[in-house]
Amino acid sequence: MKTLILPAAIALALVAGSAQAAPHSIRAMIKEYDLNADQKVSRDEFDAVRKIRYLTTDADGNGTLNKAEYVGEFETRLKKDLESESDAAKAKEEYDRQMRQADVRFGVLDTDKDAKMTFDEYVFSGHQMFNRQDIDKDGLVTLKDSDLLKTQQAEGKGDDFISP
Repeated sequence: MKTLILPAAIALALVAGSAQAAPHSIRAMIKEYDLNADQKVSRDEFDAVRKIRYLTTDADGNGTLNKAEYVGEFETRLKKDLESESDAAKAKEEYDRQMRQADVRFGVLDTDKDAKMTFDEYVFSGHQMFNRQDIDKDGLVTLKDSDLLKTQQAEGKGDDFISP
């Protein structure tokens, strides 16, 4: 299985983007990281995609991400995402807000504050998001987790940082 994951991760990463934050939506997580189209994301699939995205963003190939690489890659994707927004004022507001968040996010992820994000620093936050979205704690992020979160949130419980 692992021998199939890396080639699939490379293909997905080239199509889906680079070192982006892990999605806050369970359904988006499945869409972006489900390499074998089984509607489940294993930790191996998640790690494979994250590694390729990180390496793709490391433009100078030095093994770490500087703020310009991290924020610049995010800005490229954000501009593409906002192309479909017909309200120019709304697009600018979203752009400004997201770019401020990307800048802050780099500072948070760079835990040793050396102005370089290592892969371990990058993947740590991704693992936290994976664990939050694995609602039933079975080691997979699935549509069942989405349904469980909906139920929890309807009862006033559950993680409000993520969405089904």
